[in-house]
Amino acid sequence: MRVVRCKLERRQAIVEIGLQKFVPSARNLQPQDAATAFPVNRYRALIDTGAQRTCLSRSAIAIENLSSHGKRAIQNVHNQQLHRLYFINLGFVCEIERPDGGDNDVSYYAMETPCEVINIADNEYFDAILGMDILEQFDFRFHKTGEFLLQIP
Repeated sequence: MRVVRCKLERRQAIVEIGLQKFVPSARNLQPQDAATAFPVNRYRALIDTGAQRTCLSRSAIAIENLSSHGKRAIQNVHNQQLHRLYFINLGFVCEIERPDGGDNDVSYYAMETPCEVINIADNEYFDAILGMDILEQFDFRFHKTGEFLLQIP
């Protein structure tokens, strides 16, 4: 079983995510002799079961040099605001639990389909908010010790 292990920080569930700029399928590909690198940058994300959509901070959007593909009016607890839309490739650094009880292997799980995110203001505690559009694809549980697990299918 693949799991992402995290702890509560300031009563907030924070998880480390991997992020790559989404690149649509290329056409007219030619063979290459050299390997192409696809770096994964890591960011801190808040688990928010009350959020319907996944969000990314403006600074993370700038670092990744993401291009907006549109805008959408989003209702939050205070009002309705216009947000830019972006596509990203999202993933998690996870552990693969061994049934024999040995040391867990570490791997990276990349979600199969791109994720559409909206922009949010920067803050000092996290770079992204994982909303139910992503969370509904996983099982997760919290322990009274402050640890929580996100189980990767």
